[in-house]
Amino acid sequence: MLSRIFDAKTHTYLHVLGLSGVAFGLPFSKVVMSISMMFLVLNLLLEGEFKTYWTNLKSNRGFILILSLILLTALSIFWSTDTAYGLHDLKAKLPLLVIPVVLAAKPIYNSKFINIILISFVGSVMMTSTINYGAYSQCFGSIEYDDIRGMSLFSSHVRYALLVVMSVAILIHFLVKKQGPILLWIVLLIWLNYYTYFSQILSGAITLLGIYSVILFYWIWNKQKLVALIGLFSVLITTTVMIVIVFKPITYNPADYTYKTLGRRTAEGNIYYHKPGIVSPETGKPIHIFISEIELRREWEKVSDIPFEGLDVKGQQIKSTMIRYMASKDLKKDAVGFSKLTKKDIESIENGCTTVHHKGMIARIYGLKYQLSNVSDPNGHSFLQRLEYWKTGAEIAKKNWIIGVGTGDAQLVFNHQYYINKSILREENRDRSHNMYLTVLLTIGIVGLVLLLWSHIRFFVLNFKSGQIVAVLFMSIVLLSYFMEDTLETQTGVTFFALFYGLFFNFSKKEQIS
Repeated sequence: MLSRIFDAKTHTYLHVLGLSGVAFGLPFSKVVMSISMMFLVLNLLLEGEFKTYWTNLKSNRGFILILSLILLTALSIFWSTDTAYGLHDLKAKLPLLVIPVVLAAKPIYNSKFINIILISFVGSVMMTSTINYGAYSQCFGSIEYDDIRGMSLFSSHVRYALLVVMSVAILIHFLVKKQGPILLWIVLLIWLNYYTYFSQILSGAITLLGIYSVILFYWIWNKQKLVALIGLFSVLITTTVMIVIVFKPITYNPADYTYKTLGRRTAEGNIYYHKPGIVSPETGKPIHIFISEIELRREWEKVSDIPFEGLDVKGQQIKSTMIRYMASKDLKKDAVGFSKLTKKDIESIENGCTTVHHKGMIARIYGLKYQLSNVSDPNGHSFLQRLEYWKTGAEIAKKNWIIGVGTGDAQLVFNHQYYINKSILREENRDRSHNMYLTVLLTIGIVGLVLLLWSHIRFFVLNFKSGQIVAVLFMSIVLLSYFMEDTLETQTGVTFFALFYGLFFNFSKKEQIS
């Protein structure tokens, strides 16, 4: 064994190096993650302190709970019909076993070592977010984007958003503990908050607001528990009201938009085209009213090289983009209305922007309101597709809540349910639930869901009581992500959970991070 060559301290350094590699690879490279995990296992084998490892594993309840969840998932293969897919699914979840085993067998309590791992992760997120933003903003590179979600170059935009929010949580931890270069942490924190806003990933924004709410609750709780509970109740009510307001479809009175009530001619005497139907989420008014294509064509071709019948950068009809954009500014679609467009507005239309609010999270919200108010076909609309996934997943879970359908048959039963429901989703869009709670319930049943919730809530409560705010924020991110994504169904999601769960599940013990 190399323990005869290297002392225990050297193996600990190698252990931290391997974990730092996993942390750095999370936002950047699956290859780096995989190599680092193999390095970690090899280091333990070469150190060879197996009695100590076994003692540590047996005494770690957090690890035992996660192991129970994995074993139940593995057992569900026996009541799955698609064994091959079940084995593939277990292979994808391998980091959920490997990393917690490594960290439970050889836990890290030294705050300096933990900070090295955390800084490796934040550094990788900073590097990748800068590259993502620079490429999207055309500061370098020549990538053509048709959707801002393509800005995430290294991993899924949804998973990457969670990694960004986790970096925010780590920076807050450093600030609270007053560790390291405080001014630098503040600058990085501002950047990551801006990146979350700019990237328009709704799940990222919700999770970011969630962790700030948890921080506020935690701070008030330590001073006045009753005030904290009242504040929590108020936040829940306010959030519910905001969700209703944001996602309530927009309606209007058709009687207010008839030829009798709308103008017939433009200032130049040309006849307006009116066809009330699709509504503008920005104004609450119909989009296709007060349209004079004769005047729009003439004025547009004076200022743009793109023909009036041509396509914008995103491949949409330029005239349709223009009409929607002008409607978002509450302008009549004639020469007078066109004259109120700025050079910047013209560039936005050429780039395929259908609303004046095309940057930041507000653009995403208006996009969702447009979908909810006007779109009957969910295909190609991520939020509407998700609603279909949740609805279908709930129907499956209702029929299979006792032991589930097995980890191998999840996609099969979804395909069957889509067929039964005569879903209008195209075959390539017929995905799984995109909700981890539903996925666990319908695949391994109520016992699996209880194990999942117990392991997570226990982790949250123990670390909340012991004052480990970064661990509390991590679990808050995970629990919120489960509502919007199958977080534990991808390599990045599983590794993210496994690394920080394994790193933090010793925090509530006597030897804590400081």
